[in-house]
Amino acid sequence: MNRVSRRQVLASAVFAGTLAAISLPALSTTQSTAALTVEDRTAIAEAVAGIGLYADLREWNRVKSYLAARVTTDYTSLFGGEVATSDRDSLIAQWQDLLPGFDATQHLITNIVVEGAGNDAVARSHVRASHWIDARFWTVGASYLHRLVRTPEGWRVSTIAIRRLYEEGDRAVLTVAADRVSAAAK
Repeated sequence: MNRVSRRQVLASAVFAGTLAAISLPALSTTQSTAALTVEDRTAIAEAVAGIGLYADLREWNRVKSYLAARVTTDYTSLFGGEVATSDRDSLIAQWQDLLPGFDATQHLITNIVVEGAGNDAVARSHVRASHWIDARFWTVGASYLHRLVRTPEGWRVSTIAIRRLYEEGDRAVLTVAADRVSAAAK
């Protein structure tokens, strides 16, 4: 990577972090304001990383175990469109209509920082998500923002927002993967 592109990546990361911090609504103050424990922070980080890991392994029940009943997703920086809210089964079905069409995917989620109190938390992290078909690939580097709520079953992700920092490879592999899943279903 040359110096100009490193600066661009760094500037994008700083901008995305600043934008996320400015646009982040305050956490609920109607709930308990007790500080998060080490156990809370560990469970929250596990939920964030677990969604990526188990989606890559196609272990959908494990993915489901980390999601709230309704999940808001914001992929607008990647694909345009609108922020969407759906039930967790519909969200997983969307992922199942795409991810199995790749030979491999890998969501490397790092630098997870958890903030919050009581029953509400926000986790920010970096992700480098690679999607492979044969020798073709598409990789996106981004920052994630996950909102989580404490439920009787534990911490569950209620919002996933991604802010693209850079892309590498061939985005067209997304269409190829979706076509492969459709063809396998026939």
